[in-house]
Amino acid sequence: MGYYENRIDKAFKNAKLIKASDHVKIVFFSDCHRGCGTWNDSFLNNKILYQAALNYYWQQDFTYVEVGDGDELWENRSFELIKEIHSDVFSQLDKFFHSGRLYMIWGNHDKVKSKKNFSSKNTGFSPSYYQSIIIKMPHQTQDLYVLHGHQADIFNDRLWLLARWMVRYLWKPLELSGFKDPTSAARNYKKGKRVEKRLTNWSENNGKNLLAGHTHRPVLPPEGTVGYFNTGSCVHPNGITCMELVSGQLSLIRWDLCVNDSNALHVCRQVIYGPRMLY
Repeated sequence: MGYYENRIDKAFKNAKLIKASDHVKIVFFSDCHRGCGTWNDSFLNNKILYQAALNYYWQQDFTYVEVGDGDELWENRSFELIKEIHSDVFSQLDKFFHSGRLYMIWGNHDKVKSKKNFSSKNTGFSPSYYQSIIIKMPHQTQDLYVLHGHQADIFNDRLWLLARWMVRYLWKPLELSGFKDPTSAARNYKKGKRVEKRLTNWSENNGKNLLAGHTHRPVLPPEGTVGYFNTGSCVHPNGITCMELVSGQLSLIRWDLCVNDSNALHVCRQVIYGPRMLY
């Protein structure tokens, strides 16, 4: 067994188990990277789309699962400030939390949430945070294994403190001059493909459905076998993507601004691919 398979196996050792009903409805979002409202807050461009999506999923009785990197805590030190800046968003998330319809996974950019005292140190919105979740599907041979995905990326996993230092003090100021952060699987195509290959290998070698984020590239594999799925992110230039799980079927969804026949702008939900059954 290889290094990365061991890291992913270890991540699922103490996974949170969720027993899904026959009529389960779950939405998976990843890599929102909510920031402090400054020039480098990648979330700001798509905030309205995200809020519209949250309203829809609340009204449609979905459970919300955040698949890591919900908050940008490498470039920013204060979670309290992020909550203050995006208080309207956290009010929406708080409704899911208090209705028992919210589960949060931490990623590499918000790994500080893995500390046992993180929730108790923060006021207001304070759910539990998990490294991984296993969704036990009814009448299905295969369950759905969910984690952020940085476990297949050694620099953002075991060396995350070094990576955070580089982002916070080196690449953040250099981005103003147009430099791209080479530590990021989302901004480095070759690195992202290597991470995706490792996650795919784990899924195929273990015969398990694996859903992740981290690379920001949405993936919904062909129907008929177990596979590696990816939610995409909320920081695409023109829209956000997510995954919906409804009655054992996954769909890849895009939320975007659209223009109707009267040239009025509105937020629209588009099914990019699916639904496809879990196997």
